[in-house]
Amino acid sequence: MAALAISQCVSHVARPVSPISQSQKPSGSGHQQPIRSALILRKSTRWQWEKEQTGMTDGELKKYLQQKGTNVAELLENEKKQVSAVEQIVSELSKAGISSKVVTRQELSRYLGDTDLVISAGGDGTFLAAASVVTDQTPVIGVNTDPIGSEGHLCVGGKTPPTDLIERLVTGRLEWVQRSRIRVTVTTGKTILKKSVKVSNLALNEVFIGEDEAAKVSTYNISIDDSPRVKQKSSGMIVSTGTGSTSWYLGMNRIDENATTSVLEALQSLGINVPITRNLVEKVINSVNEKIPFEPDHPSFAFSIREPIFNATYKRTATRGFARKIRLESRCTNGFLVLDGSTKIPFPRGSIATIEINSADALKTVIV
Repeated sequence: MAALAISQCVSHVARPVSPISQSQKPSGSGHQQPIRSALILRKSTRWQWEKEQTGMTDGELKKYLQQKGTNVAELLENEKKQVSAVEQIVSELSKAGISSKVVTRQELSRYLGDTDLVISAGGDGTFLAAASVVTDQTPVIGVNTDPIGSEGHLCVGGKTPPTDLIERLVTGRLEWVQRSRIRVTVTTGKTILKKSVKVSNLALNEVFIGEDEAAKVSTYNISIDDSPRVKQKSSGMIVSTGTGSTSWYLGMNRIDENATTSVLEALQSLGINVPITRNLVEKVINSVNEKIPFEPDHPSFAFSIREPIFNATYKRTATRGFARKIRLESRCTNGFLVLDGSTKIPFPRGSIATIEINSADALKTVIV
């Protein structure tokens, strides 16, 4: 059975081709319902966070932070920029005949049912916060309101958002895209005092599964695309969408100059005449690394096992590949699943985590 499980796992290593060819893919610019109302998710600045945590007035907080040695002037300047950027978005929406409401992360879900659009005003973190709440086809648009401090990979235009974004929105000159998301369902085991509990969440970038303490080995049973389950030990596991494949997943799997040079030297030791030049090393690095990221609307997710342990007890399995469903049974001491670097779900021993990708869970957003 172990041999069968290994052979089935290995079949996931090759990158699958999307079942929709490029010529068949919808452009994403199809019919869009009129936008009449919008929610603006405001970035939580340090100043705003401090006010919420302390409950102090502006004067009290300023004095309190100065006593701690904090650069209050810088905090207030960042707050001023954020407020100004949000006011500009509100003004542009109003000119276009779109009503708007500015909300915090805690308020977003309360008003979501009555809006046609969600605009995240901040950076990638704010966009991910909005995406974690929107579970239907309500479109989410990211505006990078802090291009100096945030890359804005998920925002329209990145560091240089278009000045005519709202105009493009109302005139239908935006290209819509469906970013695939990962659905994570965790079921905790039934005990004498408690019934089993099932929790389901969506991740836009990636999901990490492993022990809470990084130095501890993670142990679990794993089944990939309904293959027979096998025991596995590692430093954890990452499951990534195409959107997240340019982030943690890329950093985890990319090769560097040292690794490339070692491979070329190994080829030379085998009698293969390979000239080790900087130009060749760079070409190999670029050729390998540019193939790691994949399309944001890809129908599969990628998985990668960190530092797997293989021995007589834990048989060799695929450590990287593509799948549409993974089922994990925790054997961790204090395991967790971390979604998009923020949402943390307990994964105690005996719990079952089902990780899936379905087109119905995709996030509707735009690209320039």
